[in-house]
Amino acid sequence: MFAGRLIIASMCGLLLMIQANMAFARVTAEVDRSEIAMGETLRLTLKADGGERPDTIDTSGLTRDFEILQRSSSTSARVIGGEQNVTRTLEIELLPLREGIATIPAFSAGGRRTTPIAIKVNSEPDPGLEGELVYFDASVDKTEVYVQAQVILTITLQQAINLDNRAISELDIPDAYQEALEQRNFQRRSAGRLWQVTELRYALFPQKSGTLAIPAIAFSGRELLPGRSLLGARLGRRISIKSDPISIQVRPAPADFPGDTWLPAQSLEFTGAWSAAPDALTVGDSTTRTLKISATGLQGSQLPPITSLGGTTGPNGLRFYPDQETIDQREVAVGLEGFRTQSEALVSSTAGSWLLPELVIPWWNTETDTLEYARLPAETITVSNPATVLDLADTPSPAATGTLDGMGGNLYLWQWLAGAGWVLALAMGWRLWSRGRGPTTDHSNTTQKRRSSSDLVALKRACTSNDPQAAREAVLGWANNRINTQHASSLDGIASHVGGLLAGELRALDQTLFAQQNSGPWQGAQLFRLIRDFEDRSPVGNGTPLDLYPSS
Repeated sequence: MFAGRLIIASMCGLLLMIQANMAFARVTAEVDRSEIAMGETLRLTLKADGGERPDTIDTSGLTRDFEILQRSSSTSARVIGGEQNVTRTLEIELLPLREGIATIPAFSAGGRRTTPIAIKVNSEPDPGLEGELVYFDASVDKTEVYVQAQVILTITLQQAINLDNRAISELDIPDAYQEALEQRNFQRRSAGRLWQVTELRYALFPQKSGTLAIPAIAFSGRELLPGRSLLGARLGRRISIKSDPISIQVRPAPADFPGDTWLPAQSLEFTGAWSAAPDALTVGDSTTRTLKISATGLQGSQLPPITSLGGTTGPNGLRFYPDQETIDQREVAVGLEGFRTQSEALVSSTAGSWLLPELVIPWWNTETDTLEYARLPAETITVSNPATVLDLADTPSPAATGTLDGMGGNLYLWQWLAGAGWVLALAMGWRLWSRGRGPTTDHSNTTQKRRSSSDLVALKRACTSNDPQAAREAVLGWANNRINTQHASSLDGIASHVGGLLAGELRALDQTLFAQQNSGPWQGAQLFRLIRDFEDRSPVGNGTPLDLYPSS
């Protein structure tokens, strides 16, 4: 019977592991461009993790609009949170079969489907090279922008011959921040020739209004002739080409823009999420609010800091403990997309109801040239007192309220006596059971008590002297010997384990140690009192409680 149960449990565990892997598996499909011309190649990239293999995905649907020229696979691995994450990649080079809108179909893997992608295919371009075999130029996607708004600079090299020692001059654009984007390489068939095309792309952010001048950019290289000489490759003529200078008109921010931070973006989104509903908390509970701004056409560093208080002072009874914010950016089809994320732990020490203000971020839509607002509505925080057991001694008798008469007047008395009898019977049963077990000696438990008591002595000294660093070391030692969980390696981990007001004080200690600016000297009396109360509620083992009030 036991063996059968063990086999069933093992099978259930295996099924849960398979389901977990499937749940976390992710498959994505990306292209290097969304608009191409006839004769140009397109690179499709399929990525998968969680054990999925993109090279086994059925890609036959591509042949409706494209010719598959080449396929290549690769695998990369990295360690995240102590676990190895393997990502497999399949790259497919495609050539469009017709003009118009071509479709990259959805692909299925691991119970997931990718999103179909529409590709605009234009007619074959006129190279206009007049017999030249190498073409080099530079272009921008906009010739008029707002200050600090994104401009995409594209440097294009087209070659119908093999080149060696290819080089371009250094990009020097005063008064503009530049961020290199991913290089694009593809083929183009035009005027009966096959061209190798290389695109170098940069996201530029003008830093002052006026005229932004992009100087001429020089290219140099040597033609690589067929065959080989005794000295190696045969080099032909030297080729030198310069692009035309480019001027961009940079407009200042509108004088009536209402925000403190100028945000010229193609799109901007402001979101917020709670780890636990803020309108159903109990005193001592904590919940974490995560605020995030994402903006297309801006760097992460351009986005403003965000808080739940929106610049106002915190309401009495609520305390916010901000975590380290995250500022990042990624490359998208139209350039850069910036992110800024802030998480804040909220703890209430009293019951009540509070209204967090509406959060508003003004930004300028560069696509429509209009002012817009990203908003998060006001939030109500409701905190109640913990539920308590009804004290029957304070309950008015039915006779006093006139609700029952005669024999019915003693109903509550009989209920009270019956409840007391059950409690007494349970207490006697517990005592007899405890005596039946007999005295035991647990050496490891005794050692744990001694260590925890020693840590409390060190903690009392640190809290009495208001020494936050010494208090941190003592709390970590106490947690390792007292809590004995994987959460005991950091103050935030301990806070997540213990919860309540103690969690708030631990996060406040962590904030004091690692915040760039401290609001004032740290006071340790409250932390020691809460840890002492925690020990009172949860004594170690079944024997004599710890010495919770160390004298030194």
